[in-house]
Amino acid sequence: MSGRDGLVPIRLEADPTEAVVTGHSGALVYLDLWNRLGMPGIIDETVHICGSQGWMDRQIVTALMLVNLVGGDCVADVDKLESDRGLCSMVRSCEYEGLNRAQRRAAGQRFRAGRGRWLPAATQISSFLEECHDARQEALRIPGRAFIPLANKHLVSLRGLNTQLVAKLQHLRPQATATLDGDATLVETDNSSALFCYKGPRAYQPYNVWWAEQELVLHSEFRDGNVPAGLEAVRVMKEALACLPAGVEQVYTRQDTAAYDIDFLAWCEREREHPEYGRILFTISADITGALKAAALNEAEWTKEWRGSGAKRRETGREYAEIVFVPGTHAVLADIREPFRYIAIRERMGDQLTLLDAGSGKNPPFPTVVMNNLCYKLHAIVTNRREEPAQDLIQWHFERCGKSEEAHSIMKSDFAGGRMPSGKFGANAAWWSMMILTMNFQMAMKRLVLGPRWEKKRMKAVRFGLVNAAGRLVSHSRQCFLRVSDKLHVWLVQLREAVRRLEPLLE
Repeated sequence: MSGRDGLVPIRLEADPTEAVVTGHSGALVYLDLWNRLGMPGIIDETVHICGSQGWMDRQIVTALMLVNLVGGDCVADVDKLESDRGLCSMVRSCEYEGLNRAQRRAAGQRFRAGRGRWLPAATQISSFLEECHDARQEALRIPGRAFIPLANKHLVSLRGLNTQLVAKLQHLRPQATATLDGDATLVETDNSSALFCYKGPRAYQPYNVWWAEQELVLHSEFRDGNVPAGLEAVRVMKEALACLPAGVEQVYTRQDTAAYDIDFLAWCEREREHPEYGRILFTISADITGALKAAALNEAEWTKEWRGSGAKRRETGREYAEIVFVPGTHAVLADIREPFRYIAIRERMGDQLTLLDAGSGKNPPFPTVVMNNLCYKLHAIVTNRREEPAQDLIQWHFERCGKSEEAHSIMKSDFAGGRMPSGKFGANAAWWSMMILTMNFQMAMKRLVLGPRWEKKRMKAVRFGLVNAAGRLVSHSRQCFLRVSDKLHVWLVQLREAVRRLEPLLE
């Protein structure tokens, strides 16, 4: 073959040895950590969807984790993994991890007609997900009204896997503080059963609670696209607190205007509602009402906001002022001793923003105010942290914005959260839960095994560097060997040793 025909001058031929190869050698370390953390046993104890015949719950959950891990975004991608004989061999060699001899024998007898696959088929995984759908809840829907279906026992059990995984990571990397950032994200879909969101298209709108110190999703509630983010916010935060593992002593929360609700503010302030944590200290973006805008207009002293220190100290372009503001709904709270603290923030609009939609009669898509003949974008936060410097609180509050948006991007582009597999709400909720579980498991891998150099890497870099590396499996002397390149071999040995060192901490 020459290069004259436009093809690369390399000949193709079939491998006569029929070697067992894999394009996902790095998955071996993930399976190591999955087993070391005891996840298969936790699945056996927690999830009871599959019954007594056919595939086990641990096998299907592991398959869903691998689909997310290698970059799949639909149920059918498990069939592509089935064609990777090397990956299937790795999965098969550890699928009964933690089971005694009798349990292994019983597991092998679950397939009465024999077993023709190494991984569950897409049809079996779809059936597994659909068991999390509750048709009785769907019958309670009222057209035109936001509705959050109650999760059935199977969906609750899948969510419980994430709680267990978070507890494992907290045990190995304890944090005494939990800063919980609540935010919703839109997942657009073509499913005709999905409802229209506030931006127009059909979508789902999961509400996620991000634990900033551990950099993982503590709790997530899958919702329809028409459900406002602030609906039942107190209940969601109560569920998030119930997911916190042992060792957390102080809880903070940062929220946008969806949580600007008197019931939510009062619940955070009342120690009796959560005695194990005391007052939940918060900063919440406040709605710019006419009364709040009037209070900001009456304020004469505004302080410039600065970032950095020393030679790197610079202005942010924002100014802030503490304002005296007590809404009528707050005044009736007899059990709240001190009024909440309001901090107004203004940012001067440049010429381009000032001319936004000039002459169109439309208002800017954010609150504005005119002070001293200058136009400002107006923002405000409310907090029960009454003694701390306002600038520190503002900086801390806005730290949530970039991180939560990044987490939402990771869910929908790095993992399989951007594409829903079914027209059934419960099946999609289960798919979302499996994505959250894999995302947190990936954070555990980075924190516990890969190390600081990889903690900030996105999943694309990890797949290129580790997960999707080629290898060949060879059986010899009743042992199985994974053969990889010299450089990768050295790294994989180091990573597996790091996993092995976790064992004493898990006893």
